[in-house]
Amino acid sequence: MNCATSMERRIRATGFTIIEVMLSIFIFAMVLTAIYSTWIQILKGTKVGLASAAEVQRSRVAIRTVEEALTTAQMFPENRAYYGFEGNSKGDFAELSMVSRLPGSFLGVGRYGAGDLIVRRLRFFVEAGADGKNELVMTQAPILMETEKATAEAYKLILAKDVTEFKCEFLDPRKRDWAEDWLYTNELPRLVKVTLGLGQGRNKSQSHDLVARIVNLPSQPVINQGGGRPPGQ
Repeated sequence: MNCATSMERRIRATGFTIIEVMLSIFIFAMVLTAIYSTWIQILKGTKVGLASAAEVQRSRVAIRTVEEALTTAQMFPENRAYYGFEGNSKGDFAELSMVSRLPGSFLGVGRYGAGDLIVRRLRFFVEAGADGKNELVMTQAPILMETEKATAEAYKLILAKDVTEFKCEFLDPRKRDWAEDWLYTNELPRLVKVTLGLGQGRNKSQSHDLVARIVNLPSQPVINQGGGRPPGQ
């Protein structure tokens, strides 16, 4: 009898009570929760970092595209119906329209083939996207293409998303100051200041990523001695 009782006591002494087991499980669950929370924060931080890097890269590509279009702009005063330069920033966002002789590396330049078709009418403007956020859009088409036909629509490309600022200013040759509108459609501005902002910063009145460029356009329009249709078309 004494021997059996002694054995039962030893078994109880070497085992765990249910409270100890539950406490161990609780501590283990807390450790797992802490590890999971840390891992989630790492994943979120990585995602935000990649999104920010992609946003910065996209804004640089977009502003570079506008800059390249401006530096290759062409103007033939005798053919203003084809080559007029238009720009204004009076609305919430600026609009630009010009004719440029595009280089082979330009976005979408292979859309209509090579040859004389690389001289195209480009238009930059901002419109609301499918998600409700503003997008910077570029359209391009050969200047003689009949864009009213469904089979010959201008090529449309989204350059940047979540646009909060797109502004253009033009150096007025008469006033020698920056103007929001370009009024001289038969000539090119010498300088254009382009500002592009993406995303909302901590201060809602400011953009998260803001890029600005001052672009020097070709100084003189091309004189078409023959007149009539645009040269090379």
